[in-house]
Amino acid sequence: MNSKNIRVFKFRYGNENDLDALFENYMWFSGLSDLNDPYEGYASFSKEGIDDDFREVFLAAVYAKEPTDGVSPSKEAQIYRKNYEKDTGRSFSDYVDFKAVKVIESFYAEHKSDFKILSLSLAKDDHEHPAPLNNMLMWSHYANGFKGFCVEYDFDKLRHSIETKNALQLATSQVKYATDGKLPVIKMKTFMQSTIDDSRDSSLEILDAFTRKEQSWVYENEVRFMSEQGGKLYYEPSCINAVYISEKTPSWLKNSLLSNLAIKNAGIKIFLVNLHSSEYKIGFSRINA
Repeated sequence: MNSKNIRVFKFRYGNENDLDALFENYMWFSGLSDLNDPYEGYASFSKEGIDDDFREVFLAAVYAKEPTDGVSPSKEAQIYRKNYEKDTGRSFSDYVDFKAVKVIESFYAEHKSDFKILSLSLAKDDHEHPAPLNNMLMWSHYANGFKGFCVEYDFDKLRHSIETKNALQLATSQVKYATDGKLPVIKMKTFMQSTIDDSRDSSLEILDAFTRKEQSWVYENEVRFMSEQGGKLYYEPSCINAVYISEKTPSWLKNSLLSNLAIKNAGIKIFLVNLHSSEYKIGFSRINA
């Protein structure tokens, strides 16, 4: 995704945590289990493309991590394959697949625990007030039933600022929405090949699964920042392009927002978001110079 001049939006309920985050210039990175999609981080495992010769090579790679004295890992795997079915009456493939699934599940759970997420909504086009900013569902679901506010950021500036101020690197990815109703698939073969090659391919496949959701979420047009560090990650206020305040925002909240934005003195545009008097749509009017 080309990040130049891309605008992203963060809808805010307007509670104490939201105000603190805006006033103190930080984003909160959450664990996958803390997000609102019940299928967040779920995936299915596929055995496609695996045969017993490949399983033997994988088993040798596993043995190589804790080698047995006097026998090479490949020879040990070859002997195990030859004798397993005869000694146990069970198939070699079932044994290796069971072993691989257990390791994959542990590896996957570790990734789910390690990676923290910041969810933002990506502007769908170059319109001054594009979707999902003009989407009533977003204001209803994430801005306290049209009584909260929304902050617009420059995508590239925000990413660079978070990385610089917090001395870390972010992964970024646009969420893909499944139109077939299927969970993302983690290929066992990819994981097993990564074990053989000592590569990161399986990690990349897992990260891809972390940015997939069911089609009903498509209105969010979500893009994610992913970090191994969670909680408060700070940024410069110059990353903020604009703040949008609903006409139904309580007076105390509106006044608090206006006062803080004036203190920031960062050239931030401020808009009032209005309900149309005769149509199902919302409008935007600039309220600062």
